[in-house]
Amino acid sequence: MNTKTDHKLVAIVAVDPAERVRCGQPGCGHSVYARIHIVREGDELLVLGSTCFEKRYGSASALGSANFGSGGGRRLTVEERQLLVSNTALLLSHFEDERAHDLAVAAARVQELRKVQQRPPLPPPVSRWSTGPAMAHSKSAPWQWMKHMSSMLYIKLIDGTGWVRVQSVDGKQFLMPWPVFDGWDEALPAHIGTVNAERGGYELADVASALKYLRGMSKWEHLSGVWNDILAQISKRPG
Repeated sequence: MNTKTDHKLVAIVAVDPAERVRCGQPGCGHSVYARIHIVREGDELLVLGSTCFEKRYGSASALGSANFGSGGGRRLTVEERQLLVSNTALLLSHFEDERAHDLAVAAARVQELRKVQQRPPLPPPVSRWSTGPAMAHSKSAPWQWMKHMSSMLYIKLIDGTGWVRVQSVDGKQFLMPWPVFDGWDEALPAHIGTVNAERGGYELADVASALKYLRGMSKWEHLSGVWNDILAQISKRPG
């Protein structure tokens, strides 16, 4: 068993079953398509099937978490699969570039939302059918992609962070940090959902499961279809 400290699990990837790649473990010779492990041993990169990875290092978790991909592995495009075979180092550079781009987009989104937070609340819209401020709706919320007239659930956690569950126009559910804070994209576990850097929040995998998790750590919550109402609750109950 190899236990050198300079060994690192860099990525876990997957390809189409019809486009299997050869496991790089000496003496193996099998072709693999799911949970393909890319390992850096000093200056060398190895492409290993999951079984050979466990045999080589002792267990599936021997080298910790991968920098890229998890579970069944990140599914590669046709072009990425070709790089895996012909130039694995270049494929990893491609992953790094993607991550840098996503982080830059997320940082820009954080700055944009912070500017929104510093603006005074918009007055509630009034129509000839209105009877007062209670008729205001979610149009004044800071997310342009939010579904009109949908509800929002604000949850304040014991760690001091706040999150808003909102629905997008395409029917997807998101969890948005409010106020926005540095590191929001690493604040919640992966089972909550996928980080959407463009929108600045988590796209929820399962709403009920996500809310159950958050409520286990919440101080209070408030449901409303009026953004100004949620802001008022945050102002009244800052802790």
